[in-house]
Amino acid sequence: MLYLYMNLAEILELSTTDYILLALLAIMVYRWFKRRNEPEIEMPKPVVVPPLPRQDMTLSELRKYDGVHDEHILFGLNGTIYDVSRGKSFYGPGGPYGTLAGRDATRALGTMDAKAVRDEWDDCTDLKLDECNLLVKPESFDFFQKPDECESADEWGSSFKFKYPTVGRLVKDASEKKTYAEGEMSKVQDWVLPSKEEKKAN
Repeated sequence: MLYLYMNLAEILELSTTDYILLALLAIMVYRWFKRRNEPEIEMPKPVVVPPLPRQDMTLSELRKYDGVHDEHILFGLNGTIYDVSRGKSFYGPGGPYGTLAGRDATRALGTMDAKAVRDEWDDCTDLKLDECNLLVKPESFDFFQKPDECESADEWGSSFKFKYPTVGRLVKDASEKKTYAEGEMSKVQDWVLPSKEEKKAN
């Protein structure tokens, strides 16, 4: 067998590397023909939920938008209500952040604890504004430590406002509600470059 291989290599002037490459090419051609006969896999269509009209809500009004009682999934963050229905796999029932649906998520996202939501009004004034423990223990200063809780909630809010539609404000009492223009729908905030005057001010 080895003698036959050696003679064939001499006749065709092929090296071992050439044989390996030919074998890989044959495998690729076989797999390509095999795939042509398989049915195409259909990708799941994204869930499209119609936008809600702009409105302010109390915590009790927000509670029904949990993805179970209504198809919309909303939550409050830093006093703003976001429609996160597009992210149903994350924020819907059974999702990793499903406990935030229909609630004020400020404390939960600030502390990075999805179970830290409350059913009553929470003004979040007790969230830590840590000064990196520099005044208490200067030797414990760590540039890589977690940001303080308020800053963490603000960062979440900054990312959500350009990703998810803003429905309105989360208010403590119905008397604080703002009236929006009729027919005004919730929408994602436009990303606008700062003007020259704003740049100079900073």
